[in-house]
Amino acid sequence: MPVSRQTLSIALLGLTLPLQAQQLDDELLLGDMKLPTVLSATRLKQSPAEVPGSMTVLDRQLIRASGARDVPELMRLVPGMMVGYNSGNVVNVNYHGTNITEARRMQVLVDGRSVYRPGLATVDWTDIPLAVEDIERIEVFRGPNTAAYGANALMGVINIVSTRPEFSQGSRVKVTRGNRGVSDIYARQGFSFGNSHARLSLTGKQDDGFDFDDDGEDYRDGRRLNALNLLGTTDLNATQTLTWQLGAKEGTKQRDNDYSVMAEPTDDSYTFDRLMEQQLNSDSDISASDYFIQLNWKNDISPEHQVEIKTYAQHMERLSQWRACDSPIVFSPEMRELYLVGNVYTRRMNYILRNRSGVWGDQTFYSNWLVNRDNLDPAYLPLVDNIVAQHTAARNAPPTCFDLNENLRETRYEAEVQNTLQITDALRTVFGLNLRYDQTKSETFFNGKVENSVGQLFGNLEYRLGERWMLHAGAMAEQDRLSGFSFSPRLAAHYFVAPAHSLRVVYSEAVRSPDMYENNAYWTYHPSGITGAPTTGDTYYALAVGPGDLQQEEMRSWELGYNGSFHKIGLSLDIKAFYDEIDNMISQPLQVVNFEPDNSSFAHFSGVETQADWRINPSDRLRLTYAYVDFYASNRLDQRLTARNSGSAAWLHNWAGGIETSLIYYGSDLLNERRFERIDGRIAKRFEMGGGNSLELAANWQYRLDDEPLTWSENLYDSPSQFYLTADLRF
Repeated sequence: MPVSRQTLSIALLGLTLPLQAQQLDDELLLGDMKLPTVLSATRLKQSPAEVPGSMTVLDRQLIRASGARDVPELMRLVPGMMVGYNSGNVVNVNYHGTNITEARRMQVLVDGRSVYRPGLATVDWTDIPLAVEDIERIEVFRGPNTAAYGANALMGVINIVSTRPEFSQGSRVKVTRGNRGVSDIYARQGFSFGNSHARLSLTGKQDDGFDFDDDGEDYRDGRRLNALNLLGTTDLNATQTLTWQLGAKEGTKQRDNDYSVMAEPTDDSYTFDRLMEQQLNSDSDISASDYFIQLNWKNDISPEHQVEIKTYAQHMERLSQWRACDSPIVFSPEMRELYLVGNVYTRRMNYILRNRSGVWGDQTFYSNWLVNRDNLDPAYLPLVDNIVAQHTAARNAPPTCFDLNENLRETRYEAEVQNTLQITDALRTVFGLNLRYDQTKSETFFNGKVENSVGQLFGNLEYRLGERWMLHAGAMAEQDRLSGFSFSPRLAAHYFVAPAHSLRVVYSEAVRSPDMYENNAYWTYHPSGITGAPTTGDTYYALAVGPGDLQQEEMRSWELGYNGSFHKIGLSLDIKAFYDEIDNMISQPLQVVNFEPDNSSFAHFSGVETQADWRINPSDRLRLTYAYVDFYASNRLDQRLTARNSGSAAWLHNWAGGIETSLIYYGSDLLNERRFERIDGRIAKRFEMGGGNSLELAANWQYRLDDEPLTWSENLYDSPSQFYLTADLRF
């Protein structure tokens, strides 16, 4: 296992810390405080020292102190988590990095419901239909967890947990305003009836994204969303509880059209060449709608036996439509035939066609074709000459104009049964069955619809071998109709230096199934409303077809770690040394003019992570995170979103008079070859108004310490500062 000498040195240094704690008395270490528990690691309630892996928990206090408006910004508090922006409204969050434009390898849950999109294998981070104000905590399992949650939990699991409605009673209104177009509103009403408690939340969010791109042009990447969420719990009897939830969201995301388009002719005198000089910077904004309903039934049969049934249905729509004008040869059957040849020269032609500069109308088109004509297969020369002749004839005629769309609709139904048993004082287990049906519809991306069904059998076993040792074994057997069968095991052993201090060794295997887009795409455009110059066909020339035989990505992971809680001094510490290798990676860019996904890529990661949370006293809290990641990736696209050094430092303080302050530093080196450093500050003052009513006023400020674009060269602000003010009324 080729772990670097530097990695092992750091790991061994960190692991000497708990050995010193062995000399301390267990009573001193544990004190009289109750250990916290987490659920997302194995589906069993466990203290942090019992988890077979690395966990980060972002609690309500930390979420408030961060001032974050979205979940991705909270992920900067997680060691090893890489956050990048494709644009102001498209965020990529990955653990340890990999592909910069797609977040394909983490499972993201909201109250146990997956928001990982089945069609495009991604997460709409800025569209999660749950307000930050309704989040109780976020549990992040840092490492492969297919053994508990199935394929797609390849590199980690993020479980966002809502605040229970019985703790959200009364009314609340919060308004946020700031620069960069920030305009948010949140309203909540909690109520109860019979044996039920419920909370209704309404959220509105809006901002302008980045200010300008690297050409100095206005960047159209703003967003707007409105969401509704209703969460309730009903006590059916002394042992049974029903949790019910439904939600809806609608919004828009600005997006510049990546198809080179021209102004539609105003009269017959406009020729193709003249219109090439009047290209539109048209847009294809995305209209988004989400709906879901979820039910969870839990029966505590006895203190040693619990049964839980979960089911949900959700539907997502992403609609984008625009009008374009182009040369009529883009509908030529000869163009389609030449495109399907797939040779290198055809790829160059595709780039020419799709280039924003609109080079179909200038001499670049002719020079490229004529200079390289002799390099083509002679069998295709007549085809090429025919295309050139068609284009020559079209240059002095009006262009062809047409409507295009990239509409996509995704639907998921899921049901799960989970059984938790305490077999003996030393042995407990959780096991269950999960069934899921996914459907994706798009005439553009799939020429109709693609369906998939997945069945899972999972189990985790925990055995205490005396007072010092604990053994874990877990596995997931999964049958995927499109990807076949997979089996993902995990084995772990803990040695307890003291009740709240443990050393761990973990071995895991995990998989990621190719998504429908990668494996089953049939991507071409079906134009409608065609006007202008006549065409020889009605089918767009470019066609991207998924291979249909992609294999699952496979990961093997080794981990050494320590977790300890020094309750008497309020300190929690976690240290992790790791080595991960991923094979059969699908890393190619998925573009209509360059769609060739395969399993040829691989990546290796090794390093050390640590997090320390020190509650110094009731008024002060310090929190530090750091990650060192050494990596090799065979595909250059997987090399760009991994920072070798990254981390955060936070100080939270409660002052007299209801004043709270926080100061947080975030830093990473070479995130997509760009340094990122930012310091965030927040100050809040609460005014008690009597009768349980209160008003909180807060100022949030972010300041970039570097002078780099954010992730990509076109992501630029006109100022390193962002600020927003909030007024939060509870009554």
